[in-house]
Amino acid sequence: MRFLRIFLIENTVSRADNLRKKLSQIETIRFSVTTSIVKDTEETFKDVADQIDVILFGEKVRSSRIVELAKLFRSNNTVIPIFLLTNQSEARVQRKYRIAGVDDTLNISEIETPLFPWTFTSTVEHAVLKKKAKEYDALNDRLRKINESLASFMHDMNNPISVIRLAMYHLDNPELPHDKRETFLKILVTNVEKLDIHMQDLRNIRRQLSNKKSPTAKILSLKNPLLLSAMH
Repeated sequence: MRFLRIFLIENTVSRADNLRKKLSQIETIRFSVTTSIVKDTEETFKDVADQIDVILFGEKVRSSRIVELAKLFRSNNTVIPIFLLTNQSEARVQRKYRIAGVDDTLNISEIETPLFPWTFTSTVEHAVLKKKAKEYDALNDRLRKINESLASFMHDMNNPISVIRLAMYHLDNPELPHDKRETFLKILVTNVEKLDIHMQDLRNIRRQLSNKKSPTAKILSLKNPLLLSAMH
């Protein structure tokens, strides 16, 4: 039996409880529903963000609050699918909702029909795969830029290395005049500092790539059970 964790946002406790009851009666999918009244959503989401698979807005939630909250969720880099419940058949996601980060709509009248479990899970899996595809494209673009940066670093490092070699060659001459020696020593120090700056840039890139909380690490993660089930 499939298992999905839903974060349900509603206007009233009674509406949330009613919807939770309907979902619990579905036999082919087991739902774990965390409910939140609109005004408490921001605080509640902080506590459950890593424990949910789907965000679901009730049909009576004001459009302005849907847009506001969807933007908030996306600003936290969440890739969790966001859906709206509606009483309209085959409703399309309005542009203002798409821009805010909403993925799709679900017809509330279908919840009590045998078709809903299949519709719901397939819609969720499609949304997850679509977002992952976009993120992999973003990752490829980022890696391309990193590769270009590394090539640029290597080119920029060749210059000071060549200068350092030249300075060391002259400094190795015991007959080099004192003023010339001072000049080459200053050149040596200056170019070593340049190399140190380049090395710090490389260390920063390495730190970003190895940071498990970075966007790149999140994109590379395939632990989402919905994604894994959709890929098999």
